[in-house]
Amino acid sequence: MSEREKQILGKIAADMVEDGMIVGIGTGSTAAEFVKALGARIREENLTVSGVPTSYQAQLLAEQNSVKVVSSDEIDLAVDGADQVDPRNFLSKGGGGALLKEKLVDYRADTLVILADSTKFVNTLTKVYIEVHPLAIHTVSRALKAYGTATLRTIRGKGIESGDQLFITESGNVIFDMETHVKDPVKMEAALNQIPGVTENGIFTKECTVLGRPGMGSPG
Repeated sequence: MSEREKQILGKIAADMVEDGMIVGIGTGSTAAEFVKALGARIREENLTVSGVPTSYQAQLLAEQNSVKVVSSDEIDLAVDGADQVDPRNFLSKGGGGALLKEKLVDYRADTLVILADSTKFVNTLTKVYIEVHPLAIHTVSRALKAYGTATLRTIRGKGIESGDQLFITESGNVIFDMETHVKDPVKMEAALNQIPGVTENGIFTKECTVLGRPGMGSPG
């Protein structure tokens, strides 16, 4: 997606925000354009908007753009990105490593809006990210063999065998990147979370509005 397309999607989402709202703020380059567009509206229209960030990155960006950062169980609207979107608007998220906080925020929101470019739309979800407590690495690795091919994420992507450091999330967990074929996202989301040691997985099945889907008012 070009920067211009990201800016257009970000502005569309920012225009959905109303004065007094508590907004969930996603992580990533497209969600960042939403935050910048929202900040412009706050300054120009003197809006009062609070934000619940999904990462430290999102928090810093919100603070830089006049969005008051809060902690709240009530979220009116969450705006986030996705790694993959299937025809039923089920999502794969977590490529950036913030999937646990993203799910905690996005699932609490009354309305979830996803910003996605044309490359994110797939017929079937094939990439699933799983956040795991470090003490459960070996047991979870064995359990994931029933679902696909899972690789423990490292900083440079070279693997621990090469001496590469583990990727550690903001919550102190590790992430498995799994290649798979998700036939039933709802069932698989629930099943993965039943594995002891899994803190969350990146299949998102909450009802959402996707901006950017080709043929549905995507920027062009």
